[in-house]
Amino acid sequence: MRIAASSALCDAAELATMVLHRSLSAHDLVNELAVGISATEAASLIREALDVARDRALASPDGYPFDISQRTIEAKPITSFNPYLFLLLGTSLTYGRASTVDKLQRAFRKYFEDLVCWSLRTAGFTAEVVSEPRRERGLPKSLRPALREISLRFCENGDLIVRNLTADDNDLGVDVIATHPFLPTRRSGRPVFLLQCSTGSVTALATKITENQNVFPGVWQKGFYSSSSIRCGATPSDLLRMGPIYWDRLCKHGWVLDRMRLVQLACFRPGGVPIPRGMLSLWGKLLPVAPKLDWRNGWRDFLTAYP
Repeated sequence: MRIAASSALCDAAELATMVLHRSLSAHDLVNELAVGISATEAASLIREALDVARDRALASPDGYPFDISQRTIEAKPITSFNPYLFLLLGTSLTYGRASTVDKLQRAFRKYFEDLVCWSLRTAGFTAEVVSEPRRERGLPKSLRPALREISLRFCENGDLIVRNLTADDNDLGVDVIATHPFLPTRRSGRPVFLLQCSTGSVTALATKITENQNVFPGVWQKGFYSSSSIRCGATPSDLLRMGPIYWDRLCKHGWVLDRMRLVQLACFRPGGVPIPRGMLSLWGKLLPVAPKLDWRNGWRDFLTAYP
């Protein structure tokens, strides 16, 4: 289970048109990226990559920040925070020099959770980041009062079972929790989405979704029921081209929010929910580092790892 090579090449093409500040044709991309493979094979892969770009544009016409045609790709002007570019640049930090990007990678792992939460809120969900640090995210630092505050904000009539908490509990296996507020709040039993966020390999996503999946519901009585909880996984990677069999197997573990689903959520009601300050600060640091990302080597490394 892995990201399709055409998706990785599409990422490289998107970074290339951003860094070079011009429209790139299929011929341009073959010249830029055909290293270690034949020009014929490179041309075929470029066609597939441009097909992926068209799929992304169709998935979220308002959120995809590139103009794509049959033969060219070009970056649109960046006028404000863009969730797609935030995810693209965050996942592409591995292509940069360690001294340049280590700190940014740590920040991206942290603020990816905030982007997931913000995207859900933008789409109308009630959502909170459960994991630490909680204080800067508007919740008490300690877990117990944070859980009680979440219960109040969710209008969930659950009682916290303190004896089921341990001294080393951090987030009870939940990075982000969400529900939909239009559902009645006078009684418990609403669907609750328990999300685990993963910025690493897609192969680890299924494990992230299933690990500790009943821990959070297990600390509540009369609320947050396990049977009405929906386990979810969020990844900044684009899984549009994941093979149908692998996608089906992954979705058996829960609701999967990949890059394009997150962008779709974020574009549902743009401007309606404030962007977290930490995310905006990181966004301001990601844009200047884009020219330092070696997108050519990123593509070559992918070909080596996934022949």
